[in-house]
Amino acid sequence: MLKRLFILSLIILTPWFSTFGSRPKLVVVISLDQFRYDYLTRFQDYFGSGGFRMLMDNGANFSNASYKHSANMTGPGHAVILTGTYGNQNGIITNNWYDRTKQQNVYCVADPGVQLVGASGEGRSPANLITPTFGDELRLHTGFKSKVISIAHKDRAAILMGGKMPNDVFWLIDSTFVTSSYYMNALPLWVQSFNESGQANSYFGKRWERLLPDEAFAAIDDDNVPYESDWSSIGRTFPHPIRGSDSTRITKSYYSAFMTSPFSMEALATLAKAAIEGEHLGQGEFPDLLCIGFSSTDYVGHTFGPHSREVIEMAVQTDKILADFLLYLDEHVGLRNTIVVLTSDHGVAPIPEYIRSRFLGADVNRLSGKKLLDFCNSSLANVFGSTIEGKPWIKRMVDGNVYLDRDLLREKKLDPENVAAVLADSLMSVHELALAVTHQALRTSTLATPLHAKMQRSFHPMRSGDVMFVLKPFMYLDDSAEGAEHGSPYEHDAHVPLIIMGNGVRSGTYATEAGPADIGPTLSTLLGVEFPAAREGRVLVEALTPP
Repeated sequence: MLKRLFILSLIILTPWFSTFGSRPKLVVVISLDQFRYDYLTRFQDYFGSGGFRMLMDNGANFSNASYKHSANMTGPGHAVILTGTYGNQNGIITNNWYDRTKQQNVYCVADPGVQLVGASGEGRSPANLITPTFGDELRLHTGFKSKVISIAHKDRAAILMGGKMPNDVFWLIDSTFVTSSYYMNALPLWVQSFNESGQANSYFGKRWERLLPDEAFAAIDDDNVPYESDWSSIGRTFPHPIRGSDSTRITKSYYSAFMTSPFSMEALATLAKAAIEGEHLGQGEFPDLLCIGFSSTDYVGHTFGPHSREVIEMAVQTDKILADFLLYLDEHVGLRNTIVVLTSDHGVAPIPEYIRSRFLGADVNRLSGKKLLDFCNSSLANVFGSTIEGKPWIKRMVDGNVYLDRDLLREKKLDPENVAAVLADSLMSVHELALAVTHQALRTSTLATPLHAKMQRSFHPMRSGDVMFVLKPFMYLDDSAEGAEHGSPYEHDAHVPLIIMGNGVRSGTYATEAGPADIGPTLSTLLGVEFPAAREGRVLVEALTPP
């Protein structure tokens, strides 16, 4: 009897990876910033065989993968990918929030207690991230023998995917990849070598050329439309010069142009290859994790919008870069030894002026943030009277969170919950808004609609405002008249690619409901590692090879 129990215990404790075949040597998680799922279907005719198509044909492609929170932004999205949790647990409710104790706005990866390494500037770390990631669990599982490396264009992408206990995390400032003293006190040689190579500066004066034929733009917006932005000084039409506002020398504006082009994608892919070689990833006894966050897709998307010629050209260029990187992986680690995950942190809404140019009567608009703030203050003044010396009722309005001036409320002996309820009711009269909910309601109530549920997942009692609001579909909170925005709970912002390719994964297209929160738990299952501690996501069992 004891022998039978012992054998049964061995079967139960056998890691899942042993039932799927050989243990993977490397897991690569790739995030394409602001990359909608429908880019895979709208632009698929122009992809080659080695990039997106390879992943879709040989991996599990989840066509119904969406974020289930309301704040579809870079910080919150990247925090979800490997923690398997939303802001209500991981604390990354938006890119920024207001800290009442410090009486200042807080950036999601800011940390004044550490210093940058490789550049000067404000410190960065995962101090504000509350829950651990798959990478953290992998490190614990292997006695910290597994390596976790995270690199990205943006600090918040690299840091939030990297987790709380990685080996190395790097992000780009101008032409230099940097880190912080949270991780190390000096850049490793392979990062120093990249920085000294001058690759990021080598694109100065080059042009981003069009690759696609005219027929590729049949269902694409006109070129050079007034609602496209030119904040990066690359112009509104192809070819786009990559030099910034000064054609004679490299200035700060060059780096904005560089980021709004495929050239910065090439540079990051080069660093990813250097990480694999410099850290000997996939060569050790224990599996390693490499996270890569490409952000140029976001810069291009904001500038030109999701229906622009630049976005389809960027998708095709990204496909080529992915194909080259996957080939490199096969040569240096072996795709048979690698699990590759492709996803995005969020999508993007159509530009309102684009919709209106095609359908004049469309209910789309840009709501001025300044006007909305004025509306909040005047609404409360109408109910509760004027304040001393015209002091505003609202302390801050940050990313859909409205923070009341609590000191002012105490002076006037007003109940914050009552004032918040009045403000939420007033906001519901604003045409562009879909819903406004008080802090108290989000904290204590089980609210009825899916929209309420999404808002609750982006709510944290210590960080969220007294009132949270969301706009209607196709509405922007924006004081400009150009470019595209995201941050809403709707599918144009929430629906993203989710593809997993590797041993133990059954290829095919799956329409079952899924989301990036499922990536961490699924990787844990494939590698026999404990789930991310607070995970909300599920294991994507339908795509796993049966034992």
